Amino acid sequence: MNEDKLQQALQDYHRLQSIRNLAPDDSVRVREQPRLVSRFYDAVTSFFEFGWGTTFHFSPRRPGENLVKSQYRHDEQIGKLLRLGPEIVVADIGCGVGGPLINIARTTGASIVGINFNMHQIRRGTDQVRRAGLNDTCSFLYTDYMSVPLDEDTFDAMYSFEALCHAPNKVLALGELFRILKPNGEIAIVDWAFTDTFDSSNPQHIDIRTRIEKNNATPELPNTTNYVNAVQDVGFEVISAKDQHIEDGDPSTPWYMALEGRDFSLSSIARTPIGRALTAHTTRLLEGLKIVPMGTFETAQLLNIAADALVEAGRLGIFTPNFLIHARKPN
Repeated sequence: MNEDKLQQALQDYHRLQSIRNLAPDDSVRVREQPRLVSRFYDAVTSFFEFGWGTTFHFSPRRPGENLVKSQYRHDEQIGKLLRLGPEIVVADIGCGVGGPLINIARTTGASIVGINFNMHQIRRGTDQVRRAGLNDTCSFLYTDYMSVPLDEDTFDAMYSFEALCHAPNKVLALGELFRILKPNGEIAIVDWAFTDTFDSSNPQHIDIRTRIEKNNATPELPNTTNYVNAVQDVGFEVISAKDQHIEDGDPSTPWYMALEGRDFSLSSIARTPIGRALTAHTTRLLEGLKIVPMGTFETAQLLNIAADALVEAGRLGIFTPNFLIHARKPN
């Protein structure tokens, strides 16, 4: 991305702070927030790929697992939960650059459509699918998941990893997913949410929440109870809801350890505090030498702030990126 495009992407991303002041059902917010979130991903996707590879989501960790192994296991569990297999047509809502889509397609044989409102990520995902030899079963649809240009009852199943957190209105987004899912079809949503431990009268909690929401382009994250209520409000039958970190992980290997440097290796250094600081300082130097565009350092810094806030929230137990809701559309 050249300097002008990066600067414009960052300017658009910063507009989220004014958009969030509008009501969740305001037509301007419903239209503009997805576009501005996409601009955030225009700016940060290359950093994510550098630090995380092709899979951007957190996962409940187990002793002896590195991040990549935990992500693969997590992806496979979602495929098993939904009983995916050949001849089943699935939607991956907010598919990123296609890491989970490829993992699940390989292990289940399902046909998967990645739905994404960021064209850069779709291009990257299309290339990944081609390299994986999955062109016959995997594809992408460039659209906002708030308004999908497909018929009712299109998909047999659907899943989402940490994507609906960007929706300006959860009920509208979930209602659209309900519409395009076939009757008796199931959905697995893994997403960001604040836990019952979050205290809205605690200044420390509020400060952490503000930094998470601002620097991850996730305005107004719900708590777990409100999330379940929203899923039910649009007509889904909730089969189960749980914090996977609590029920499927291990206290000695929390989800945020990837950001702490506790699983240090050559492949993980970019995610660690030292690696993030080194990346930020390097980008500042490279900006001065005009090797990378102005705005690269700012992007690195906002992601550092986001990572530190996530670690703080995880340590306090006020936030989880692994809240799983498994639901069914009634027949």
